[in-house]
Amino acid sequence: MGAVERGATLSAQLLAFGRRQPLEPRAVDLGRMLREIGPILHSAVGEGVRIETAVTGGLWNTLVDVANLENALINLVVNARDAMRGRGRLLIELENCEIDAESARLMADVVPGEYVRLSVVDEGCGMGPEVIEKIFEPFFTTKEAGKGTGLGLATVYGIVKQSGGFLFADSEVGKGTTFTIYLPGHQPTEEETVELKQAEVEKTVEK
Repeated sequence: MGAVERGATLSAQLLAFGRRQPLEPRAVDLGRMLREIGPILHSAVGEGVRIETAVTGGLWNTLVDVANLENALINLVVNARDAMRGRGRLLIELENCEIDAESARLMADVVPGEYVRLSVVDEGCGMGPEVIEKIFEPFFTTKEAGKGTGLGLATVYGIVKQSGGFLFADSEVGKGTTFTIYLPGHQPTEEETVELKQAEVEKTVEK
């Protein structure tokens, strides 16, 4: 049973990386999501890590699969904890961001537009350029044998890309790492999404 469960988890991670995982996107206020998942994040990092959050006012909604995005955030937070060896300051930021055509040209595979930017900043050991180049590749890991599958960040990458977003890592050895997620903004409000789904159900019933 243990082998079957591990196989199922592996399959889900590979589907996420391949952007073929079934998603259930809906309009979400990421600020509210962060508040709701806060206790889980604190439990995941332990008492030695101090989590700080900064959420801009008037944050746009974005269309995502909440469960998958929460798993992605937990993954980034746990990696940050490991990089800090269980002690330090971890900052999670949420803000609106507009990327113009000129800025998009300087960022790989980015489309100009309005985004909600989610950043996870740690004070850990950091990574060199040779590691950053491979960080999102499946099965690549810097952890010791038996402590990582090398699919965590690959899964996060797949979830973000499948949601129409972009993911970047910026790091410096000895100073820490910042993971930045850009998700399309200005989606319908959470209430509007519920109303749209209800309207679709009513039309189906009428047919």
